Amino acid sequence: MFEFDLGKAVAEVRKRKAKLVAVQIPEGMKTRLPAMLEKLEGKTGAEAFAFVDPCFGACGLKDVASKELGADLLIHFGHTKFVAKEAVETVYIPVEYNPDKRAVSRLAESLAEQMEKKGFKKIGLCSTIQFRQHLRIVEAEMKKRGFGVFVGKGRNVEKGQVLGCNYTSVKAIGKKIDAIAFVGDGLFHPIGLSFAVNKLVFLVDPIEKEVQELALQRDLFLRKRIAMIEKARQAKSFAIWVSTKKGQQRLALARNLKKKFEQRGKKAFVFTSNLLAPDYVLGIGVEAIVSTACPRIALDDSSLYGKPVINPAEARVVLGEKKLEDYEFEDLS
Repeated sequence: MFEFDLGKAVAEVRKRKAKLVAVQIPEGMKTRLPAMLEKLEGKTGAEAFAFVDPCFGACGLKDVASKELGADLLIHFGHTKFVAKEAVETVYIPVEYNPDKRAVSRLAESLAEQMEKKGFKKIGLCSTIQFRQHLRIVEAEMKKRGFGVFVGKGRNVEKGQVLGCNYTSVKAIGKKIDAIAFVGDGLFHPIGLSFAVNKLVFLVDPIEKEVQELALQRDLFLRKRIAMIEKARQAKSFAIWVSTKKGQQRLALARNLKKKFEQRGKKAFVFTSNLLAPDYVLGIGVEAIVSTACPRIALDDSSLYGKPVINPAEARVVLGEKKLEDYEFEDLS
């Protein structure tokens, strides 16, 4: 079960003597909001309100809106600090998944066996912040089994932490390792890792309680992206989308891509919004979309749009600036 430290939130409100507190919480946990607000107000005497906009990362921080609404403190649950300076005083409280230590130890044993079959001696470990306790268990177990274990420190992230737009913690150790193990759930982050460092990636999944090598999934992903790029090559008009989220406001990049498409006889238009959704672009009438925002939009949600959705790295292939064999995963770090 995912847990958050409400006690820390209460302590921070009291410490700062906040009177009006804004709260953000990730998708999937909003059923807890009424109880959270009730406890926060009851234990601190402050008033509290919560944002219910979709929140998938600290790039969606509601600090400016909190300030405009008069809050003197924002409590952001689920993620770590992402922006250099917030508009209002902000406390970050990560949401973490409680580990089953025996089960995680068994996963480490399975990882060790698969590493030995490949003849690998040195492993790089990483996770999202929600699984950092699991990462520590896997790290200790792999060291016990005699493997060289490396956990890197990247830019603007905790040690061993990766984001969908930041793999610098693994890039920092890329030359030292034989393979990478991502401790967490889902394919998005480990597939990104496989392109960021070009090493074999293992998914150590505490939810499904399995360890799997992702070479086949990587190849399938790449084939799908190549098909999307080929569709975009045929497009005559492009919407180049810029997000207003913090860390994603890449208007200069969008303007540069627009100019390059126009130089090649294509039509291109720059659009902006906080989120991108299929119904936002229904009436625009372009044939393809370039998303300069979170990499996950182009890679996870492209099938929802009924037209090719590519990221800037893929746009450079469409423009003829890069070759398909040089495919890279978009990284905003």
